[in-house]
This record gives sequence, C-alpha cells and structure tokens, in this order.
Amino acid sequence: MQESTSQSPKVIQIGFNRCGTLSFHNLMAGSGYAALHWQDAEGRTLAEAMVSNLSTGQVPFAGYEEVQVFSDIAHLSGRVAIEGARFFRDLHAAYPEAYFLFNTRDRGDWLASRAAHSGGNYLKRFCKLTGRDRDGVLALWREYFDNHSEAVRTYFAAQPDARFLHFDLDTDTPEKIAGWLASDFAVDVAHWGHHNRNAQARVMRETLDL
Repeated sequence: MQESTSQSPKVIQIGFNRCGTLSFHNLMAGSGYAALHWQDAEGRTLAEAMVSNLSTGQVPFAGYEEVQVFSDIAHLSGRVAIEGARFFRDLHAAYPEAYFLFNTRDRGDWLASRAAHSGGNYLKRFCKLTGRDRDGVLALWREYFDNHSEAVRTYFAAQPDARFLHFDLDTDTPEKIAGWLASDFAVDVAHWGHHNRNAQARVMRETLDL
C-alpha cells in the first residue's frame, strides 16, 4: 500500500460509533468541508470501501480523494461486521499528515446505546451474525472497547508527530476539536449538536446493569 499523495489534510475518526459521530460530521459539514458519514451517496459504507481498497493494495479511501472528513467507519450486514476503526494503523500509514480523532465515552453508556440502536435491531443482528446470545455480544463489544482504546492510546503515544486527539463525549466540548484543527480548518462550533440520542439507551443500561 502506498502513501496517499493528496495535498489536502484529512480528518479521520478512529473511535466508536454511537459516540458523537453524527455530531462531529455535522460540525465539519456545516463548517463547509467535504465530509462523509458512514456511507456514500451510492449506499456503500466507508468500511466496505476501505477494506476493498486495502485488499487490492490501494490507500484506504481511494475514490474519495476530494473528501476531507471521514466518520463512522463501521459496517454491519447479515454476512459481515467491520469495525473499521481497528484499521487505524493502516490509515495512519496511508495518511500520515491526517488528523486522527479518537472519539469515546463512558463504556456502559456506549454499550447501552449500541444495544438500543435501531430499536434493538442492531444487537439482534449482531447476535445472529456471531451466533452469540445477548450477553455474549455485550461481552464481545466490551472487549472490543477496552482493547481498541488501549491499542489506540499506546500506538499514538509512540507517534509524537501524529495529529491525534482523544475526545471524550462526556467531558469535552466541540471547542476542543476546533482548536485542534485550527491550523487547517476553520470550524464553527455552532454546528455541533447532540444527534441520535436514544431514550431507550438509558432504560437499556438499567435493564442490563451495564
């Protein structure tokens, strides 16, 4: 895989879905930047495109050269699940000048939000795909959250020149993102907002004792 030759810096989210991904997308798109969230105009998810490109020796986002901001690189179908954030090393190798946003939140809240997503269908589809019951999938997600968090922090701690930001949805504000990107992006924090809030997630957390 070759390094990207694009002159425009990219911003790539390498944290978890259900952690302010749409809020971040709207922040950047509303500020006037070409941004893709989850899937393109033809309905292909960013995760599918990335894996296909990597498997053929191309840079992860070949075909999206004009796009500056990528968020929610995840995919779930009846046949495959792709946690695209796990490819952060490939993404950094291909786009060393990019900004990498590690978005996270309280783990219990994240688990509850995922479990409640799409009226609980996201969890059901994961169960069917993996052959696990509800508790088995929650254990799988919990392990992913912990392992990915540790891997990202360890990797970027050893990359002092990387443009990396850990953004905690529970404690940080969009001003933190705006300041981090200020060298290359003029971000208007008025476009930030909490999207995809799910009241069912609060009930789910209490029910599952997460």
